[in-house]
Amino acid sequence: MDVDVDVFGRKSRIPEGVRALAVTKVTKLGRRAPVLEHAEVRLTEDDDAPASRRHMCEVTMAGHGHVVRARARAADLPVAVDLVIEKLEHQVERLKGKLLARSHPRRSKVLSKA
Repeated sequence: MDVDVDVFGRKSRIPEGVRALAVTKVTKLGRRAPVLEHAEVRLTEDDDAPASRRHMCEVTMAGHGHVVRARARAADLPVAVDLVIEKLEHQVERLKGKLLARSHPRRSKVLSKA
């Protein structure tokens, strides 16, 4: 099952290449944690921010009661998308570890008395 990805832009149009990049990377990330069913990508530009942090990408992934969220700023939109994906990869791996630990508990060491 693939992740349903919505890409939103605020105050400006999002270039089609950046939109496709965001959808591709978030979909690929969603395959690592199948419990995340929906993703929302928000791409914004802040004219008052310094040039090195002008573009912001915020991604929220949700599904089955779990929410993973990250935000990054960069000079270009594709760089901001890459930074957010790096942050989300770490969070998705943590979530996956928690889910696996819940479904596959460690064996408890039972000490037998001799």
